[in-house]
Amino acid sequence: RYQVMSVTRRFAEGRVLLLEVPIRAEHAPNVFLSVTYVRDGEMYETSKSLSVPARDKFLQVELIPDKRQYKPREPASYTILTRDLAGRPVPGVEVSLGLVDEAIYRLQPDQTGDIRRAFYGMRYSRVSTSFTSAYRFIGYSGQKRMKLAGGGRARQMANFKRDSQYAEPTIRKDFRDTAFWQSEVVTGPDGRATARLTLPDNLTTWRATARAVTTDLRVGSKIDRILARKDLILRLETPRFFTRGDVVTVSGIVSNYLPAEKMVRVELQVTGAELIGGAPQVVKVPSRGEQRIEWRVAAREVGQATFLATAKTDTESDGIELPVPVVPLGLKRTEAVAKALTGEQVEDSFRLDLPAEAGAAGRRLRLEVSPSVAGTLFGSLDYLTSYPYGCTEQTMSSFLGNIVVSQALREIRTASVRPDNDLPRKVSRGLVRLYDHQRQDGSWGWWTGSDADPFLTAYVMDGLRLAGEAGFAVDGERVRAGQQQIRRFLDTGKTADKQAIEPEILAYLTYAYAESKGEDAARYVTALERRQATLQPYGRALLALSLLAVGERQRAGQVAVEIERTVKATDSEAHWETKGDPRLLYLSERADLEATALSVRALAKIAPRSPLLPRAARWLVASRRNGAYWNSTRDTAMVILGLTEYLRVSQELEADYTFDLLLNGEPVLTRRVTAAEAVSGQPVVIERVGEALAPTNQFQIRKRGRGTLYLTAALESYTSGDPIPAASRESLRLNREYFRLRVESGPDGAPRWNLEPLTGGVLRSGELIVSRLTLTGDRARY
Repeated sequence: RYQVMSVTRRFAEGRVLLLEVPIRAEHAPNVFLSVTYVRDGEMYETSKSLSVPARDKFLQVELIPDKRQYKPREPASYTILTRDLAGRPVPGVEVSLGLVDEAIYRLQPDQTGDIRRAFYGMRYSRVSTSFTSAYRFIGYSGQKRMKLAGGGRARQMANFKRDSQYAEPTIRKDFRDTAFWQSEVVTGPDGRATARLTLPDNLTTWRATARAVTTDLRVGSKIDRILARKDLILRLETPRFFTRGDVVTVSGIVSNYLPAEKMVRVELQVTGAELIGGAPQVVKVPSRGEQRIEWRVAAREVGQATFLATAKTDTESDGIELPVPVVPLGLKRTEAVAKALTGEQVEDSFRLDLPAEAGAAGRRLRLEVSPSVAGTLFGSLDYLTSYPYGCTEQTMSSFLGNIVVSQALREIRTASVRPDNDLPRKVSRGLVRLYDHQRQDGSWGWWTGSDADPFLTAYVMDGLRLAGEAGFAVDGERVRAGQQQIRRFLDTGKTADKQAIEPEILAYLTYAYAESKGEDAARYVTALERRQATLQPYGRALLALSLLAVGERQRAGQVAVEIERTVKATDSEAHWETKGDPRLLYLSERADLEATALSVRALAKIAPRSPLLPRAARWLVASRRNGAYWNSTRDTAMVILGLTEYLRVSQELEADYTFDLLLNGEPVLTRRVTAAEAVSGQPVVIERVGEALAPTNQFQIRKRGRGTLYLTAALESYTSGDPIPAASRESLRLNREYFRLRVESGPDGAPRWNLEPLTGGVLRSGELIVSRLTLTGDRARY
């Protein structure tokens, strides 16, 4: 919230004026004092931020463990004390407590920050003062690209403690990164709470983090550390996995922290693999020293090998159990089939055969059946309606998100957002803010007062049109002013600084003008159609939608044919690629998400029976990398617009059908799908492995009723035989080089790392080997 809290007017007779500013509670955590001085028609302004720490909002939090050192699997407890700054207990405080392996923070420091700064950090002023005689000049740094990121300090990766370095008094096998997490530990009347836990088997430093908050938003936090350790530790050094046929040296390391030298009896038992020799050994381990023991292990069969090692002395013993997978020998091959059944009476069949040289081990069949793509759609709605905004693009992206959600709620009855998500109020605020950003000539720029921008003008006009279609009242004069500016852009083909407008942006301008029913829109659409050869899929989809907007369905159909022709498709997915200018913020260097979403919208409106639609919808769903949303608010809004249009024509959410799936003539899945299952979009997964798979696998699928059924079948196998030649192709090549690492002291005493090519010879346990991987190939998603 940005507002003027108080205004005082003073007359200055001299050059110095003393101002007394009373500090009040609402000024916390800081307040801006702005002084404006006017003389002889000129205005001078300065401001200063006054820090007002919100000390009455800070809690003192104490974490008191019942002791500082523990053994694995030992019970532990924390006493949590919450007090105010005067030291008085604060009851009813909600505290979250987590206990995490300190090694995790060596890989990635905690980025949540101080809770006090999160609630009561620096506020910024967006209140400005203008004077009629003042002028504003905005300059740009020529054609130099902005350095938006970079220069950050590189972080050195820590040597992470492997699970095999942890120990416990009996047999250590319960290794966890997080030992304890509780989100709601509430303090009692004395400001005290207790949390109890049992430590896992890790031998490490555990970091406890407590964050506290009250109902009146008093906050505090505390970090504490405890140590889990033993005096005799056995570690196992194993590969991360074995390949069937490997014969491997496995090392055990016994560390003795006892005050005296010890004779240690060390033994290894292996299941799922063959231990070669491996009789118990007795070794002498000096105090504060360590001893290495080695065994040879042969992995004969695919599955899992389990290592159980013990080290025993007369005073203290240790044991550790580690599972290690044994993977098949050979090159992994995957044969996959994807189907989308849309008709009401549909039968289909396909076959997946194992290669003749495929071994029995490592065979796996995965069948996935999904009733719709809707399950990934609705989770994005709340994200869109809660995104903060600042400049025109951010405001428009948030506003467009609200409009898209409003339309989705109207068109898809089963869509929903949180009950407290006041969409009408958010749309109203967004409209006011967009009106405030509109320039006198009807255009929009990045900020109030900045130059007119073609993309942002089209972007806002498209959003205002969608708002009107969603039932919100939009100022017609604002729309007409925007239409006039778009005409000027289209007539000149130039930006405000006389630069040629990119073809994709011209297409967006034409589309926004046609959809808003601008005067003589058909002429501009025809002009864009003549330039179709210069358009990428992004602009081509906008051209098709523009032709549809001016009533030229037949010509739009011709463009739709070209859209289908330029697709990048596989049996299961389809998408469209568009390259943008990386110097422009409105069209990213890879605009494939928006291009595909727009193409889906165009095909859904023009060619709703296109076989590419289900595959493109599947690609959009698979491209969601951020949980509930895509790369940005704009990407998410565009994708939801495309998928909503697709769901409208596919009738997926009105599903009511039954299906049967047979494998080699035997039923493996029979189910009825209703609208409820279609809305959830949850897939059903069936797996078959090993000998349960025949060399030939014939599938039959029968569907009866309304809706869409997505089926994916993937058959994995491994080639047999030894040696196996490397497999590569132009689209993807991987080259491996191996080196022996020598660490030597340099002239200044600092360590120097030297790599020696590994061309042959003997490798010894304990040597350091470096593997360099070089990957080349075509752009793709791997």
